[in-house]
Amino acid sequence: MSRVLLLNDHLPAGGIGRYARALYRALLDADRGGLAIDLLIQNAPGRTAPGDWRGTGPGAAASRVLVEPRPRWAKATGFGTLYQLNGWYRFPRRIPAGYALYHATSQMMGASARHVAPAIVTVHDVIAARLARNHVGLAAVLRRRHLAAVTAAHHLIFVSEHSRREFLALYDYPAERCAVIPHGVDPAFLPGDRAAARAELGLAPDRPLLLHVGSEERRKNVETLLAALAGLVRRRRDILLVRVGGGSARSRRLIARLRLGAHVRYCSDLAEADLVRWYRAADAFVFPSLYEGFGLPVLEALACGCPVVAANRTSVPEITGDAALLVDEPLDPDALAAAIARVLDDPARAAALAAAGPRRAAAFTWPGAAAQTLAAYRRALGTA
Repeated sequence: MSRVLLLNDHLPAGGIGRYARALYRALLDADRGGLAIDLLIQNAPGRTAPGDWRGTGPGAAASRVLVEPRPRWAKATGFGTLYQLNGWYRFPRRIPAGYALYHATSQMMGASARHVAPAIVTVHDVIAARLARNHVGLAAVLRRRHLAAVTAAHHLIFVSEHSRREFLALYDYPAERCAVIPHGVDPAFLPGDRAAARAELGLAPDRPLLLHVGSEERRKNVETLLAALAGLVRRRRDILLVRVGGGSARSRRLIARLRLGAHVRYCSDLAEADLVRWYRAADAFVFPSLYEGFGLPVLEALACGCPVVAANRTSVPEITGDAALLVDEPLDPDALAAAIARVLDDPARAAALAAAGPRRAAAFTWPGAAAQTLAAYRRALGTA
């Protein structure tokens, strides 16, 4: 039996960590045809409990979860300079030998492809190269080095066709050694009773509710969303935007300046069941991001039957198809507010989007992603 080692440096509070855990569990549940799968978690922020990763599937007992925490002298949270330095210099050299194949689950572990072979790397996006101002200083330099280093890998997996095209436009890499394998959506993300979800969350039955899930990096375009909300408040005095994720000082200043304190609520560290409730309770999921490698929250909202209003940019149209209302000018607060209002004011349009979402999301499954990933493993091992 050949053993494969997944490499991951994120916890499942964010997109990359959720991808790594969901893929790992799906691989353990799949027909692996003689492949054994282990997981190594290195350099992740916060505490890591191995039992939280394996799940209870049939392959869990035969798999090992190895943990190498950050050194005590490094910052315990976040993905800044010390994280990047450790990821470039320290942890790639500590990957155990003896595996038939290594799979780094993020381009932020690109240096690992230079220290182990054969290696596969999942490239989620090329933000480090395309958006120079998204990160600053030495951390930005190291992110770009990680991205360039993935060209040493035997095969690459991209989570969207958009990411594949962007990468190949920037780097010299054989297209025939690339595969596009989208994320799946967890089966827990299903349509449910809106009134029941609101009652469980303590929300008024008829209060207009918008939802946004993600960080407040500049590319997420949260400031335009807040400006659009200020316009919507003039006609809907009780409208509420729920932000799932951490808040930035930049956004909090804008909320104060626009007098939106009563109209914005932040939630963080949600259990999955609570996140599902918010998707079910919302009148619209609004995602004006200017750059995404995939956009997992969009897929989750679609799966839950929450009408989606999103920017017509990068990978988002690839994920939504015709199941969302896409905004061509996502930097224009008036255009974004008008699109949101079309959903809030037109019950027939909202119902059509709510029905289209789960149909679209049904094409994205973790068992399907695992099967395609195993096929990539066999190609890299020469056993396909």
